[in-house]
Amino acid sequence: MKLNCNVIRDLLPLYADQICSGESRELVDEHLAECGDCSALLRQMRSTEIEIGLKSETENVLRRQASFFKRKSAAIGAIIAGIFMIPVLVCLIVNLASGAALDWFFIVLASLITAASLIVVPLMVPENKFLWTLGTFTASLLLLLGVICIYTQGRWFFMVSSAVLLGFSVCFLPFAVYTKPLRTLLGHQKGLTVMCSATMLFGLMMLCIGLYTKSPAFWRIAPAISLPILVFMWFLFLFVRYAKLGRLLKAGICTAIVGVFSFFADCLINKWLGIVKPLPVFRPFVWKASTIDGNVKWLLLLGCSLVGIILIVFGVCRSAKEKR
Repeated sequence: MKLNCNVIRDLLPLYADQICSGESRELVDEHLAECGDCSALLRQMRSTEIEIGLKSETENVLRRQASFFKRKSAAIGAIIAGIFMIPVLVCLIVNLASGAALDWFFIVLASLITAASLIVVPLMVPENKFLWTLGTFTASLLLLLGVICIYTQGRWFFMVSSAVLLGFSVCFLPFAVYTKPLRTLLGHQKGLTVMCSATMLFGLMMLCIGLYTKSPAFWRIAPAISLPILVFMWFLFLFVRYAKLGRLLKAGICTAIVGVFSFFADCLINKWLGIVKPLPVFRPFVWKASTIDGNVKWLLLLGCSLVGIILIVFGVCRSAKEKR
C-alpha cells in the first residue's frame, strides 16, 4: 500500500488536471476508492487549485477595472483640457481683434495652466499622481508669477518665487518623500532631505529679500533673527532623529526645550543686536497691550514645562517597565 500511495501521489497532479492516460485514471480511481489519505490529498489539491483560480480571476477583474478607470480618467481629463482651451482662444481672438498687446492673453493662459495642473494632471497621469500634480502646479505657479512680473515690469519675481518654494517644501515635501519613487531613492534619509531642502530654500529666500530691499540694515538684522531659529530647528531634528531615547522621553524633552526657547529667544536675539531688553513680566490678571506678550510667553513656558515633565515621567516609567 505504501508503494502504491507513493505512485498514486505522483499521478494525482495529472489526475486532477485530467491529462493522464485512461489506464492511469483507472488505477487512481481504484486506489482512491480504498485509500482515504490519497482522497483527502486530492480534495486538498483541488481546493488549492480553486483558490488559485479565484485569485487569478479576481486579479484579472481588478486589472481590467483599473485599466477601464484609467482610460475613463484620461478621457475626462482630455475633455476638461479642451474646455480650458475655450477661454484661451476667446482671449486670443479679443486681443487680436482689438489690436491690443498679448499681455493679458499670456496671463490668462498661465492662469489656466495653473488650474489645469490641479484638475487635468491627476486625471491624465496613470501613476505617481501626487508628485506629478505637485511638480506641475509648482512650475505653472512660477510661470504665472513670472508672466505677471514681466507684465507689471516688477523685479520681485525671485523674492516671491523663493518664498513660494519654501512654503511648498515645508507643507508638501514631508509627504512627497514618502511616495514610491522618492521613498525608494532616499531610503532612510527622508527627514534629512526635507530639512536640508527647507534650509537651503530659506537661505535662498533671505538672499532674494536682501537683494530686493537693498538695505544694509537687513544683512545685520536678518541673520540675528533667522540663524538662532535655524540652529534650534536643526537641534530638535537631530535630537529626535538620532537620540537613543524612547518616544515619550524625546517628546517631553523637546516640549520643555520649546517652551524655554520661546521664552528667552526674544531677549537673546535683541542682545545679539545690541538692544537690552528685560525678561518678560508675568501679570496674569492684567491683559492689555503692554502685558500680552509677557503673559503669553510665561504661559507658554509654564505649559510646555508641565507637559514636558509629565511626558518625561511617563517615558522614564515605560523605559523602566520595558527593562524588567
